[in-house]
Parts: sequence; structure tokens; C-alpha cells
Amino acid sequence: MKKVVIAGGTGFIGSYLSKRFEESGYKVLIVSRQEGHVSWLPADLKNAVDGAELVVNLAGKSINCRHTKANKRALLESRIHTTLLIGKAIECAENPPKLWINASASGVYKPSKEMPMTEINYLIANDFLSELVQQWEKVFFDFQLSKTRRIALRTSVVLGKNDGALQPLLLLTRLGLGGKLADGKQMFSWIHIEDYFQVILFLLENPLMTGVCNCTSPSPLRNAQLMKSIRETLRIPFGIPAPAFAVTFGAAIVGIEPSLILNSSYLLPKYLIDNGFKFRFPQIEEALDQLVNFEN
Repeated sequence: MKKVVIAGGTGFIGSYLSKRFEESGYKVLIVSRQEGHVSWLPADLKNAVDGAELVVNLAGKSINCRHTKANKRALLESRIHTTLLIGKAIECAENPPKLWINASASGVYKPSKEMPMTEINYLIANDFLSELVQQWEKVFFDFQLSKTRRIALRTSVVLGKNDGALQPLLLLTRLGLGGKLADGKQMFSWIHIEDYFQVILFLLENPLMTGVCNCTSPSPLRNAQLMKSIRETLRIPFGIPAPAFAVTFGAAIVGIEPSLILNSSYLLPKYLIDNGFKFRFPQIEEALDQLVNFEN
């Protein structure tokens, strides 16, 4: 049985990937601090990655927090440390994995409302999240691994049924607060969680693909359009908008950075499209219908 190793695989995305890979006939090993999983000890990690078809690293502190000095240090160190551990385990493996995918983030790109960011045509932001991604990817690509292909998956917001970024938006809309956020013109890049899984399968099955890959739907949209689509999906006719100061205040209450909500994220998956990947949920309306209407 082919083996897949998912590091940091106990969260929203990792749990979904684990279930889908098992359904697809793979043996899945989860690396985490939980009992019964593969530990982060070098010997255990080496044994896990040895002979694997694929290693996916999702480990790291969630960015959904206030970016205090302590949190910034934890965000960076949690990503660098786990990437170093996995890379060293692969270096020591007798039969190294064919592919190592490291989660990365769209935060490396400069926020833009008009210019889409692709893997070859982009602007780099000058802020903490961009620096984090750049340092993280440098550690990842600095390893000399002649037998293991590597891809940094720069992922936009992942939409799923039971967790993730969609749930608070659904709650706000049901409470009548599902209007546009700030001026509503900021771009929202997203991907359905099933397409996230399909992207990973596609990358595994296409051995010439390597380097940086944007993992995002081909149909980003403005925040006002997003909120309108959510209201229509829930059949709620109105939503009170939230001005920027209210978003900033609300973000402080729940303990996240306002920029995570207010910044424009405008990505396109050029590398995937150019290599023939077909999205199952390319439009927000069909994604929301599949993710939300099962509840109604």
C-alpha cells in the first residue's frame, strides 16, 4: 500500500486530507504531538518518511492571531523548525519520498485590488507575513534533495463544511450582518477543500511540476460579491455592512489581525491551469452550494 505522511495533520485541512487519501487507498501517517501519531523525534520521523510517496507539511501556529512580538516569533519558529526536521529526515531516508509539499501562503504577495498575482507575475509585500513566507520557503528549498521533488503550495483561503474561514461568515450572515466588509472592493481568493485535495493528487501524478504553485480557485471575487453570494445561498435577503473601523474593533475582540480581513488577496493559479488541472468547484456559487446547502 502506498504511504502518505501528513505533518501537522490534525487540523481542519489535515483531517480532510487524511480522510480523502485513505478513501483513495493510501496508508496515511500523521505526524503530531498527539498520542498514537508519529512523533517529531528524528528517528520516528525518518522511519515515517522512508518509502513514502508523498510528504505534506501543514505544521505551524495558525496565523489567525494578533501579531504580537511573541506570536510573530512563534509563527516563524513553528514553521522553520518543522520544515528543518522534515528535511533532515528526508536526507537520512534510505528510500526518500517522491514528493514533499510544504504548505505556504498567499501572504507573500502584495495586497492588490487590480493586479492578479501569479507564480511568474507578482509583487512581494513588505510586511511580516511576507517575510515569514520568504524565510519559510528559503529553508524549504535550501535542502539538497536529488531524489525528492519539492513544491511550495501558496494557498489562499480554504473553504470547508465544518471548520475554517467560511463558518464565521455564515454566522454573521445568519445574524443579519452579512453585508460588505469595509468598502467591499478588496479581492477574496479562495479554494474549495476538495479542490485542495485534488491539487495535491495532481501534483503527485505530474512529476515534472516543481517549485512554487498557487493553490487557489481561478475565480477570485470582491468581498461585496462574496457576501452577496453567501446571502443568496442562505436565502437571506439583506446584510448590514461593516465599515473598516468596525472590522478592526471586531478583530481585536476575537484576537486576530484586522489586515487578515481587510487586505485584498488577488491570486490566480497559472501554474496549475497551464498544466491542465481542472477545478471541480471553480465558481463561488457552486462551492457554496455544495458546502452550505447540505445544512439547509
